[in-house]
Amino acid sequence: MAARKALDRRPGPLPEIQMDGDSVTFAFDLADLTNARLFVRCDANGEVYASILDRSQRAPYPLTAGE
Repeated sequence: MAARKALDRRPGPLPEIQMDGDSVTFAFDLADLTNARLFVRCDANGEVYASILDRSQRAPYPLTAGE
């Protein structure tokens, strides 16, 4: 198992933020995975969905619970 890296407590880059109706999606570049992005979508009902996709793929609109 790989050793866990220590937190450096420095702020990282801001995520890309997009609105889609009543939902907000945040896209984060992942430091250790150079070709991957983390997408987090929050909807008006308080549901939160997350997905890690290849950078070449489009943002998952709408990101649904099954994905």
